[in-house]
Amino acid sequence: MKAMILKGYGGLEQFAMEEVPTPKPQTGEVLVRIRANGVCYHDVLARQGHFPRTKTPGIIGHEIAGDVAELGAGAGGFKVGDRVALVMKDHCGHCRPCLKGHDNLCQNTGGIFGEEIPGGYAEYISVRAHALVRIPDEVSYEEASVVPCAMGTAYHGLHAIGKVQPGEAVLITGATGGVGIHAVQVARMLGARVIAVTTSAGKTDFLRQHGADEVIVSPDLEFVQEARRLTNGEGVDVIFNIVGQLAWNAALKSMALGARHVFVGNLNAAPVNLRPAHAILKELFFLGTDGVTRGEVETLLELVRLKRISTVVGATMPLADVVKAHASMESRTSLGRIVLTM
Repeated sequence: MKAMILKGYGGLEQFAMEEVPTPKPQTGEVLVRIRANGVCYHDVLARQGHFPRTKTPGIIGHEIAGDVAELGAGAGGFKVGDRVALVMKDHCGHCRPCLKGHDNLCQNTGGIFGEEIPGGYAEYISVRAHALVRIPDEVSYEEASVVPCAMGTAYHGLHAIGKVQPGEAVLITGATGGVGIHAVQVARMLGARVIAVTTSAGKTDFLRQHGADEVIVSPDLEFVQEARRLTNGEGVDVIFNIVGQLAWNAALKSMALGARHVFVGNLNAAPVNLRPAHAILKELFFLGTDGVTRGEVETLLELVRLKRISTVVGATMPLADVVKAHASMESRTSLGRIVLTM
């Protein structure tokens, strides 16, 4: 099969298209013919070497959709030709988190696809059957590929972790990216007042078109004054922080009494500073969110089928154009998700 191999950590020159053996499904596994793979900023950070579990040379990518091509021994629940999407992470299915429905927290496997285990920048992938969900007929491969990560991360973080309630003010950093623009839609679906932060004035209309009630343009991410103005000085109820440390100071000062700060990403991997008194006196909550559960992916695919929420695919490119896709991600010129097609 053809695969885009990450030869080592570094720049775009580390990618090379190669012919490699097609994987053979083992017991309990399913071979999937990949049709679409979304490009996450996690992929960019993996290429740059920020995630030491990423195997090199190896195949990255975790936003995968395609067709069942072959069933390994004992792999039930699917048949050849079924259209399927992969959850973001491999999971064992029998540990305590898995049995409690928190399969996104399983520690007994190789973790996220595209790190220790091969990912989706290829024509085929072999995975455990329970890592798959069926794609409704009305949902395209491109749409389905971005549901688990881009949309699922937003849904899990806002609904399960942030526990957003109708009428609350939710501020989203990095709002025009793949996770961010879906977070805008999810927060609106949950009944929140959506305040989207962008560093570019040219992206304001895009954010409003997808459900932002207010847009703060802040190239330096010093948005606290505007966030407080929009909330009559009270601050926001939930911070959905996709960029991490870069927006920490402004986000902290923008929090209302009893607010929740949900950490989704950290683009520069730097730590943050917090005085305990600040959290104590305002009774603030600081929460992490990691991925999405299999059940949530099934729920979201049904919501996409019903058109209650829409995936935002900004561009599609052939697998051979992965360098172009990563360059667009790094330059912050992409809107929504870029999807590679095979």
